[in-house]
Amino acid sequence: MANSVLPSTLSNYAAGLIRFTKFCDDFHVPEETRMPAPETLLSTFISTHVAGSVGLSTMKTWIEGLRLWHIINDAPWHGSLALNLTIKGTAKMAPLSSRRPKRDPVTIEHIRALHRRLDLTNAFDIAVFAVACIAFWGCCRLGELLIDSSFDPKSHVARDTAISRGVASNGSAFINFNIPRSKTKPNGDRINLSDSTCQCSPTLAFEHHISLNTNLPSDAPLFTFETAGGSWSPLKRAWFVDRCNEIWSTEGYPTTTGHGFRIGGTTHLLLLGVDPWIVMVQGRWSSQAFLGYWRRCEEILSLFIGFSFQSRESILTTMSAFKNRLTGK
Repeated sequence: MANSVLPSTLSNYAAGLIRFTKFCDDFHVPEETRMPAPETLLSTFISTHVAGSVGLSTMKTWIEGLRLWHIINDAPWHGSLALNLTIKGTAKMAPLSSRRPKRDPVTIEHIRALHRRLDLTNAFDIAVFAVACIAFWGCCRLGELLIDSSFDPKSHVARDTAISRGVASNGSAFINFNIPRSKTKPNGDRINLSDSTCQCSPTLAFEHHISLNTNLPSDAPLFTFETAGGSWSPLKRAWFVDRCNEIWSTEGYPTTTGHGFRIGGTTHLLLLGVDPWIVMVQGRWSSQAFLGYWRRCEEILSLFIGFSFQSRESILTTMSAFKNRLTGK
């Protein structure tokens, strides 16, 4: 059951469990009262231990950790309406410093700067550019593509993953490949890439990376690059982010975190007029959390509302013409 969530999420859950245990120790709560924890105890933990110090998302994460702890130990969970109201009320007491500012998106100009500055004859830079294009156009989390330290085949995509290539009915080329797990799908997911028909196309960048780095074991990470002397190395997340930020600083663009690719790709597709539901599927969201990734909302909303107005005028014009034909006018 612990493996049903990602290790990073489990670590955040553990933080809540540690704080709850300390809270119970400080107030001499008996062990038998801690599990199953009555709703009054859970509510008191939130209202006294975290009020004014952390934000809503952190509180919810800590409570989810406590809930998973109860499930694993086959104990009933008593968190209900009173706890939910306590969380909402406590969240209003949180200081502004506890609220994370929205992260800046990676824009298409960021990606074009990488294309200009990276050495696309160098195996390392080719891997960096491939990941950048795929993360941007595929609305990916970097953890779905790269490793932090050691490679785990149950969590990280390898070169022997199932890759399919094809051409859509409109002539657009596409590539799909499997990943062993994602944040919301621990049993695997699929990343979809469409040819953007530009120099920063994810399909072209992916094929360039695969074709250049050929002398690699099939069980190596997918974004592994060849090094001097016939050896190889997997591209690590920190190396990737550092290389991107190095170029963006040189070009005068703001640096960003890895999650900016997912945010920026989402926003860019919406601004291109891609249907929001299609973007939601592209980014593999299963809830309205997708809406939190929108940037430049005023432009996106105006764009789609404008489309609606145009469609309405088109329908009215068509209906009027059809009526005139029927009446002979």
